[in-house]
Amino acid sequence: MGQHRTGETGCVGDFRGRRVLRGADRGVARALTRDVWTANLGLARTLIALSGLGTLLASSVSTLIRPAAGVNELFCAGPAAISSWCITPPAAYELMRWVSILVLLVAALGWRPRYTAIPMWWVLFSNQASLTVVDGGDQISAVLALLLVPMSLTDNRRWHWASAESAYLDSRPYATITAHVTLVVIRVQVAYIYINACLAKLGVPEWLDGSAVYYWLRDPMFGPAGALRPLTEWLMAKPVPVAAATWGTLLLEFALGIAIFLPTRARRILLPIGVALHLGIAITMGLWSFAFTMWAALLLLLWPDGNFAQMGSRWLQRIAARRHTASAAEDTRSPI
Repeated sequence: MGQHRTGETGCVGDFRGRRVLRGADRGVARALTRDVWTANLGLARTLIALSGLGTLLASSVSTLIRPAAGVNELFCAGPAAISSWCITPPAAYELMRWVSILVLLVAALGWRPRYTAIPMWWVLFSNQASLTVVDGGDQISAVLALLLVPMSLTDNRRWHWASAESAYLDSRPYATITAHVTLVVIRVQVAYIYINACLAKLGVPEWLDGSAVYYWLRDPMFGPAGALRPLTEWLMAKPVPVAAATWGTLLLEFALGIAIFLPTRARRILLPIGVALHLGIAITMGLWSFAFTMWAALLLLLWPDGNFAQMGSRWLQRIAARRHTASAAEDTRSPI
């Protein structure tokens, strides 16, 4: 009897195991048929390219390459030795700047991601590895560009604004798997950036007591200049805006750090809030390259599928249609 019961238990276990495997197979099959090379991915690539493009366009060679922190001009030790700046003679620095601008411009336009992925990464890596005038945005853009290489090398689109053809998805399962795995790695990396930023701030007393933003915005180096200065000083003189900005930043960074575990609706709510956060940082602190990079990171983390630009266009069209309908209704009610 005991053997018979044990056999039944084993059969039940085998049955459940087969159900789990069949469910996993269906999940993999759905993933293979879902487009991973989307217009949103293209928009993220464009934003990453624009972050480096802005730095190169707005800065001269003498600004980008100058002695700092004990480094004579360029940093070319270790992996940085392969950077474009280290293999270029000083007389050709200006030419290299324009070549780099051209590479990033082509990548930003979205032509042939398969061919522009590695050149775009090399330019961004070279900038953050060797130039002396860089910020955190340059480092993150180089990392994201590197992580995007497997997705781009398996991308057969002529322009990264279009969707991949279904025939390509059906005929290239290994390429699709590679792209999906790469996207998971990218999303985990971006989530780590935000959760690490939040947890690191918890060790700073000013972030815990709600006063950190007060000191950042009043700092002579990082704080705003011009007409924004009086406005931010007026706001920072009041405890409620200071505490809201400080603790709100912590809360948002924590939410973004766990966003991969949140439902789709929650992630899409977080996207405009995160965009607004980095827009505020760019306006007040002037970190525009950082903003473009983090907007791309947010898009990859929160809404990598679909066509965000197309949805925005449809939304604007619906608003225009409603206004036209309201205007037509108003005209019909007006006396002749």
